[in-house]
Amino acid sequence: MAGKQKEGFVVYRGITPDALWLLAENRFQNSKEFYESKKPAIKEQVLIPMQQICAALADRMEKIDDKICLVPTRMVSRIRRDTRFTKDKTLYREHVWITFMRPKKEFPCSPAFWFEITPQGYRFGVGFYCTTPQLMQAYRSAILEDPAAFRKAVKKAERAGFAFGGESYKKNRPGDVPENLRDYFNRKDAFVCRENPSLLPLQDAGIIEELREGFSELVPLYHFLLKVSEDANGIKSESYS
Repeated sequence: MAGKQKEGFVVYRGITPDALWLLAENRFQNSKEFYESKKPAIKEQVLIPMQQICAALADRMEKIDDKICLVPTRMVSRIRRDTRFTKDKTLYREHVWITFMRPKKEFPCSPAFWFEITPQGYRFGVGFYCTTPQLMQAYRSAILEDPAAFRKAVKKAERAGFAFGGESYKKNRPGDVPENLRDYFNRKDAFVCRENPSLLPLQDAGIIEELREGFSELVPLYHFLLKVSEDANGIKSESYS
């Protein structure tokens, strides 16, 4: 089992629009002094509630995959950006996300369930955290091997309001894929996402139930992508149902 922080009854405090606008102001100010002065408020109003969401969903996510890391402090993104290798030198983010995924070092390029909040709303879904040519070749091979399983998993997600994302190749990838799967087959990465431009659902525990129900609709696709990742990395696959 991956790391898991045992929690008792979790009381979610909610995330208000003011809390998210604090993140936006912090990004706009782009100042270490400003950030340090607001750091306790950001932690209290944003980071701790996000950790509470992690803890509230932990039991459900462990049933989906008992190798997912479930330590809340390791699952919530940082506010401070790493600017060493990017042209954008903005110091701070105005968005925060959670990832439910296996440890990266042990399971490279595993798929992840994720949930992201911004001042413009929130979104969540499932997909590959990173991709390589080898991984996406394994993805296309898996579709060719069992197109029915992939179609069933994707359609279940789409019926629940998730849209398939990812950039597409301009030319079709080689492979005798069913025409109704061609669009998915030609992607450079693979994920599904559902968005809501409203911040109101973040203010009470209804968001936790929305995530729990939404992630449940994505389990077949997660397991399909997980097997792809295991095949690409030479990891012995388990039987997923």
